[in-house]
Amino acid sequence: MARFVHRHTEMSIQAKGAWLSAMLSHVPDAVALTICFAAAPIASRNAREFVFAEAFQRAGYATLLVDGLTQYEEKRDPDSRFDVPKLADRLVSVVEWLHHQPHLGQLAYAICASGTAAAAAVKAAAVVDPAPFALICRAGRVDLAGASPLRANRIPLLAIAGGPADANRRPAEHAYALIESAKHWHEVPNASERFIEPGALDEAASASLGWAERWRPATLDLAGNG
Repeated sequence: MARFVHRHTEMSIQAKGAWLSAMLSHVPDAVALTICFAAAPIASRNAREFVFAEAFQRAGYATLLVDGLTQYEEKRDPDSRFDVPKLADRLVSVVEWLHHQPHLGQLAYAICASGTAAAAAVKAAAVVDPAPFALICRAGRVDLAGASPLRANRIPLLAIAGGPADANRRPAEHAYALIESAKHWHEVPNASERFIEPGALDEAASASLGWAERWRPATLDLAGNG
């Protein structure tokens, strides 16, 4: 059966004293929603994360790409992307905003994050209600979440890492070992931490969608057809 065409809307979301740039891609019959969250500015149709989100859109998901920092903050202090508590607080605010939006708040959702934002996703997932049904960390510094949040995590987590050229791989491996919830390690051998190598992003996107589909709650049939 044919689906609706996604509508893309640029927007700003207020979160902890900042207005974060975001890109919402939505269809009325979305099966779920994926939040793509990163510290560096990503909410652009030219960003790699937008290409990544298209894999979810083709599967009927709505997607929300969110910049964890403003462009001013990132330019003024590049190290601000390592402020995991701030990023986590902002992601919590984004989720709270989401749950108050008509046609979005009722959707089950997953969180995809990269770099230091992966640590923020682990910390935020522990406190938001309802919680995400899956976490996906691509080349993520989940180690920055800290040992206690990692051990306490109860959300199924997919860790996607590159090969020997991925500078984030070793700390991610140590952090992955601490996680006691459902988890899976997916390696893209030819990828560096930026996943710019041919085919690397496509493989990561395919693995991410597969993980989300594994854990996504059954879609409620509002028409009453079972």
